[in-house]
Amino acid sequence: MKLTRLHAADKLTFTLTGPEVQRALTLAALHEIRLLHIRALPAGVQAQVAGVDWLRLQALLQNGPWTLRLLQRRGPGGLLERLAMRPGLPMGAAWGFLLVLFFSRFVWTIDFGPLDSEAQTRLRQLLAGQNICEGTLLTQDVLARAQTAALQQSDLFGWISLNFTGARLFVESTAAEHQTVETVPTQSALYAAAAGAITAIEAESGFCTVTVGQQVQAGDLLVDVQRLDRKGNPVVQGASGRVLARVEKSYHATQSYYTTQAVLTGRSSTVQSWQLLGREVYREEPPASCTGLTEEAWLPLHLGRVTLPGVLHQTTTRETADTPCHYSETAAQALALRDCRAQLYREFPDAVIEAERRSTVAGDEAAESTVTYIFCANIAKKR
Repeated sequence: MKLTRLHAADKLTFTLTGPEVQRALTLAALHEIRLLHIRALPAGVQAQVAGVDWLRLQALLQNGPWTLRLLQRRGPGGLLERLAMRPGLPMGAAWGFLLVLFFSRFVWTIDFGPLDSEAQTRLRQLLAGQNICEGTLLTQDVLARAQTAALQQSDLFGWISLNFTGARLFVESTAAEHQTVETVPTQSALYAAAAGAITAIEAESGFCTVTVGQQVQAGDLLVDVQRLDRKGNPVVQGASGRVLARVEKSYHATQSYYTTQAVLTGRSSTVQSWQLLGREVYREEPPASCTGLTEEAWLPLHLGRVTLPGVLHQTTTRETADTPCHYSETAAQALALRDCRAQLYREFPDAVIEAERRSTVAGDEAAESTVTYIFCANIAKKR
């Protein structure tokens, strides 16, 4: 079977033999069939003709005493003929192109860029909350909602952009940079939160009423908001800043020998769910008896080195139980001492401890500790 219609764009080289070859060339010219590169042969001529005129030339000369013989064909016709003889090849290519267009709308992989593991985990949870993971059919609306939610994580990202192209979700972001903004001082004076000796005054506004080295008591005025000018008129200014003092203060804590607290039992359960092309194809039911600390992980699916549009979602629950705990006298005293220091830092977060005196008592039911700290800290507080 010769599919000559597919050779319209080809250039054919042929030989024309027989008597009175010049008459055949004249007939071709009269019918506007253009012959190129005509060369005389002992028994005829050799020439070239466009593929679109080959059928017309054959029909014109078929009733004459001439013989046409095709020598060479140049052009895309041969490839088209082979494709026409094997229609599965172009159909397969067309189906492959359509499948690529269809599957490229799904998320095959997520590229988190230079984010560390903690940031990746938080972003994974955020994307999962927006129903975005490997295998999700992603639309522009869903992507825009996810980016808006990510921008609200101001403690993690200074700027973030989610870009979806070529079945891959790219995450571009910058780390958050925090800048302290000074608030406008309020019309409230600063008072001493504890008794001590003033070591430094760092008042940013207001009128100081104490000097370095002065001994103050709890509740004494440190920075006032107004004073009288030379004419006796009040001048008002908001009070702000720090007043550092050396303070001596005691804290007391009690730690029982017997207590109950949640402890890991060592048992855990892992529940898996498989998602492929945005659909859940397999899911395990969690055991009702296992409660405690929960961790989630999203593992992309792979077939060898080939990434699949799916994800394995694992939820691991580590069981905890309220367990009676018994502390020795030494452990109970150490916990009580730690509680005393925690009380100090809750009251004075910037405290610098210079010295301390400890007193511990081991009772029948609990250990008691009293610690007297000598420290420097900001004692200026507003009432």
